[in-house]
Amino acid sequence: MFKNKTLDFYYKSNNINYSKIKLIKLLNIIKSKNIEYIINLLLNFKTKGAILLKEIILNAYKHFSRQIESQTQNVYIKNIRINKSISFKKLRPAPQGRATQIKKQFFKIILILNQAWDKR
Repeated sequence: MFKNKTLDFYYKSNNINYSKIKLIKLLNIIKSKNIEYIINLLLNFKTKGAILLKEIILNAYKHFSRQIESQTQNVYIKNIRINKSISFKKLRPAPQGRATQIKKQFFKIILILNQAWDKR
């Protein structure tokens, strides 16, 4: 009756202090793959972005498994979005009595986890 029923789970992580371009390079590698494969893959990378993504994905997987309370074997990442969050602005003194503005941007990541199973 319910063939290929899917369940989507949204997880949002706010205020990530890392480059958006560097994160997108990692996200293109891990998009639409199994969670276990992604975690093993990210353990081999030594960058700050890989460590951040690994923690975010593990937290999302823990919340997903608590909500489902059943076998969570076929869990994969359906989609990942990076949006702009807040940006801090501060002034730094510059030569000849001027001031330069420094912008520090933060981002939020939205993960969409999906589990597909067959009920026969």
